[in-house]
Amino acid sequence: MSDGKTPGKNPFEIVGIRSLVNFFPAQVKDTVILAGWIVGLILIAALSWSLIQPLRTRFLLRAVNRVLEQSGDFRRLRAPVSPGELRAGFSNGRIPAAGFWYTMTELPVRQARDSDRQQLPEGTKAFVFAFIGEGTFFPCAAVVTPEGKVEEFIALNSRGEKVMQRISPGILRIYTRRIEGAKS
Repeated sequence: MSDGKTPGKNPFEIVGIRSLVNFFPAQVKDTVILAGWIVGLILIAALSWSLIQPLRTRFLLRAVNRVLEQSGDFRRLRAPVSPGELRAGFSNGRIPAAGFWYTMTELPVRQARDSDRQQLPEGTKAFVFAFIGEGTFFPCAAVVTPEGKVEEFIALNSRGEKVMQRISPGILRIYTRRIEGAKS
């Protein structure tokens, strides 16, 4: 049996790791270990963030539909738009990353009751994002026609509704151009 003190039997001696580790001062080793922990935590956070994307889109879909139902709106978000389908719809291939895209539909009850009003065209999408107004963030949805034009903005909370009434048309045009610019 080997006692571990013979040079040929110790794995650290074979590879030369012990001499490499002892070459650097203790402060450098501590810095490398700390940097490794930070990089590891960032990688774990990024992996977790990307893996829960479908869960986040489902929760957001349910929350927005609940708000639309409570406000008496006839439209509902149907499903998240797949990245491949979304990328194909943008001529420049650039998808705005500050929100989520969903397909939009309307309730059948509204279609039968208000047949004289204009129906929501097939292929209408909604872009749900955080609107910045009067120094605060609030959730908002932009209804985008199949042609890529922003039809209207829907504030998704009471604070947002108040801000949308007071906000200047220039700010709305900026958001409209950013959404439509990515689409065209």
